[in-house]
Amino acid sequence: MTNLLAKTALGAVLALLFLPFCALAQTAEERTLTLDEVVQIGMANSKQLRISTARSEIAQSRTKQALSQTIPTLTYTGSYYRLSDNVTPFETPLFTIPVLLNQTLNRVSLTEPVFTGLRALNTIRATEFLEKAAQFDLERDKKEVQINLLSSAIQVYKLEEARKVVQRSLATAQNRLKDTRALQQQGIVLENDVLKTELSLTQLETAQLETDNSLAASRYALNTLLGLPVGTIVHIDAASIGAGEGAETLESFTGNTTQRADYQAATQRMLASEKQMKVSKGAYLPLVTVGANLYTNNPNQRQFPQEDRFITTWDAGVQVSWNLSNLYTNRNNVQEARLNLIQSGTQRDQLLDAAGTEVSNNFYAWQTTRQKIALSDRALSQAVENQRIMQLRNSQQLSSLTDLLDADALLLQAQINQVTAKADAYLTRVRLLRSAGKL
Repeated sequence: MTNLLAKTALGAVLALLFLPFCALAQTAEERTLTLDEVVQIGMANSKQLRISTARSEIAQSRTKQALSQTIPTLTYTGSYYRLSDNVTPFETPLFTIPVLLNQTLNRVSLTEPVFTGLRALNTIRATEFLEKAAQFDLERDKKEVQINLLSSAIQVYKLEEARKVVQRSLATAQNRLKDTRALQQQGIVLENDVLKTELSLTQLETAQLETDNSLAASRYALNTLLGLPVGTIVHIDAASIGAGEGAETLESFTGNTTQRADYQAATQRMLASEKQMKVSKGAYLPLVTVGANLYTNNPNQRQFPQEDRFITTWDAGVQVSWNLSNLYTNRNNVQEARLNLIQSGTQRDQLLDAAGTEVSNNFYAWQTTRQKIALSDRALSQAVENQRIMQLRNSQQLSSLTDLLDADALLLQAQINQVTAKADAYLTRVRLLRSAGKL
């Protein structure tokens, strides 16, 4: 019993000794990242880009497969047979045909289609266009991943800054509640004023709670995109966020939409459809193949009478085949390929129209957010001055406590708007550059 108690006591002591180290090990890692670092880390760990890269490599493999179809076909065929010996040899007064029980056949064949109605060439060109389209798809996905990373990082930044603003306002509200209660004890303010102050404080506490939870959720999403442990506390470097300067005319952005990766991919697919239509038309034409065979057989069937030895012979020739029924049955295949070409061309044109609309929307959104920066600065100055005046009037009992609390609320909103205006302007400019094919 004594030993058991001693062991229990020793375990408790060890647990207390290692408790600080365990707590330290469980402390969440904090990292401050610039937006460029967010993009770099996120793209390096993006699962979406891994999938897109695999698709691009599959398209490259298909091009190599099409090219391999043009390589001459070299085949080897070998066989060995042991014949039964119960057959009487064929004999005449002049000669006897022996029964050769061991039959060994070896053949090496080389064939090469020299004309396939240009189907092989057009198939290779079509796969090359599709390979380029997959590469443009990969570039498009890179831009999408970049936008998603920046959007997630900007959201974390705005919530971090909003939390700081709420915390400052909360400290001010707590001091105001303390002062209001002191004034109530002196009989200067009513109990209802205390209740209003407490209500304002409760609302700020609620706002802090909502902000904390939203920030935790946004950090979780950002960590997932970055490939970091979900408990990592990521901070965004405010110095890396700017509203962005540059050409401010809509025309300077709309003239580059044909360089967008999705438009380029659609162009390559249209060219591939054009080649596929030529492949379908190639079925109207005959196929011409040249080939040669090398035989090393024992016995060789060309030798008469047959001898029990290996004899090497060869043959070579040209083969022409023409499926005449394709002149009728292939029309539907050609029609389908022609409609696919029309569809892919129309989709490309439709994509260009949508790109122009997207650029226009993003341009005016960027203009709005840029203008909001100056307006938010002016609104903050007005809110600060309004809050100062209301506080002075309230101290002189020239205004009610309600007016002062309203001024506090306006100041809080103005501070949050100023924080988010610059970040929103940065993000809308990135979206504008991406939609204009300049990112």
